[in-house]
Amino acid sequence: MKRVASLAALLGVLPVSYARAADDGVYIGVGLGQASIQVSGPAGAGTVDLNSHKGYKAILGYRMGAIPLVDLAAEATYTSFGSASQTSLGQNVEYKLHGPSVAGLLIFPLGPLDLYGKVGALAWSSDKNIGGASSTRTGTDAFYGAGVGFRVLKLGFRVEYERYDVPSADRVQMVSGSIVLQF
Repeated sequence: MKRVASLAALLGVLPVSYARAADDGVYIGVGLGQASIQVSGPAGAGTVDLNSHKGYKAILGYRMGAIPLVDLAAEATYTSFGSASQTSLGQNVEYKLHGPSVAGLLIFPLGPLDLYGKVGALAWSSDKNIGGASSTRTGTDAFYGAGVGFRVLKLGFRVEYERYDVPSADRVQMVSGSIVLQF
């Protein structure tokens, strides 16, 4: 009887171990999103909300099972937050932001569903034009985010929110959807 119980326990663990091992490895992905950027406008205008412009991202990552209930991942991403413009006090305000980033993810796998948080750094470049006066700035600053993913075999779908600390803007955030393929 003990042998039967031991064999049943071993067979019950093997599929879980195999499924966890299948999650480990390199993944690539692409995403589209809506960026919301708030910048300082012309003198006397205060801040200007540059909402609803489309951004995109390219993702390269590596995921590993850390402990039974938590996975870890490291990602390198290139994100373009798009180009936005708006008129404020009769002057056109244009803003572009893009750059590569690296992040660490803490993932809670719940079967085919993943809940995750991420923290990283964005090496950004921004171009700002207010009424014909242009400025370009660069820097590296922190960001954080959270998301939900759904996996079917090696294909994953993710929805995430990210908030970026970019000094050339008062607020930068992005909501995106991505498709990832794990190898």
